[in-house]
Amino acid sequence: MELLSKDRELTVLVDSDTQCNVASVVNDVQDMRAQIALVANGHRVELPKDVSNIVMNVLESLAKGSRVVISTTPQELRTTAAAEMLGISRPTLLKLVQDGRIPAYKVGSHHRFALNDILEFRTQQQRSKREAFLRMRDEFEDLGLE
Repeated sequence: MELLSKDRELTVLVDSDTQCNVASVVNDVQDMRAQIALVANGHRVELPKDVSNIVMNVLESLAKGSRVVISTTPQELRTTAAAEMLGISRPTLLKLVQDGRIPAYKVGSHHRFALNDILEFRTQQQRSKREAFLRMRDEFEDLGLE
């Protein structure tokens, strides 16, 4: 197993032996996904269900031989980082700010964004795209098109 650390990012790469070990663990706990417990020095800590799901997702990815990257994101984002997170250009992001669709505040002459605001906007955009797709699919079905 290899751990590569760079700034606020950790990349986990596993060799084939470790991949087999992880796959075995995933298979052993597959039916017990509800909750994972950690035991250290005789002290047992039950992980909440959402945390257990994160751990299982990481283990499942490693078991498939995927590269897992864990990174931290600051609570305050600069324009470039926010635009990258949304998959849009900086000018488009600033237009959304100007239109009042994304909240921002200024530090000097530079815009800053709260991480939660960007994540919420991204979730809304994904939901909106999915709803539009489902409407279009229903319209195609109504027309007898596939």
